[in-house]
Amino acid sequence: METAIERVHTGIPGLDHVLEGGFPKGARVLLAGGAGCGKTICCGQYLYKGATKFGEPGVYVSTEEPPSEFKANMLRFGWDFKKLENEKKIGMVDAVYQRVESEITEQESLQSILYNLRSKLSEVKILVEQLGATRLVVDSLPGFGFRVTDLNTLREIFLEVGLLLKDVGCTTLMTTEIVEGSGLISRFGIEEFLATGVMVLSLVRQSSPIRRRHHHQRPSRGSKC
Repeated sequence: METAIERVHTGIPGLDHVLEGGFPKGARVLLAGGAGCGKTICCGQYLYKGATKFGEPGVYVSTEEPPSEFKANMLRFGWDFKKLENEKKIGMVDAVYQRVESEITEQESLQSILYNLRSKLSEVKILVEQLGATRLVVDSLPGFGFRVTDLNTLREIFLEVGLLLKDVGCTTLMTTEIVEGSGLISRFGIEEFLATGVMVLSLVRQSSPIRRRHHHQRPSRGSKC
């Protein structure tokens, strides 16, 4: 007799049905797609519904835009993250500086890069523990490797991120960019190895001016689809 898998509801209409009730608890799900397909919105809804509907605190790690911009954008949907942050239901980690200060020169060593990265990841872990967070969003993974061109260095960076994700044990959503024409499902072709499942978002062109978002889920651990 199979043991039932504990599920974490996403709070996203229709998605929980497809996922047999939600993500497997502790899953690390990669959300891949091009610009404008709704990756950040999905992440925002996942965290907001978790905190307001299911009583599950969450942490948002941003490498693409300052958390203040994220909070302002989410208000368009009526999701007040500033209020949740004040109530200690949501935590924000600003990792945008990691992009600004991570221009790699020939003189900069891998150890220096990893030292700065570990410092930021330690901040994430502390916040998760302080809030008792069970949901985590990393938006986006490629931001940690901004301006890094050496593949081995990228692997080391994502290894560190992967170790953190396993350590905190949250049910995690991570985003990555799909570069059109690359044939890859992630920006660097590495990010998917951090995940237990992958969801690909895309915009479906129609004859009307309205574009519809579409998602495709690759086989993942703990789910039939």
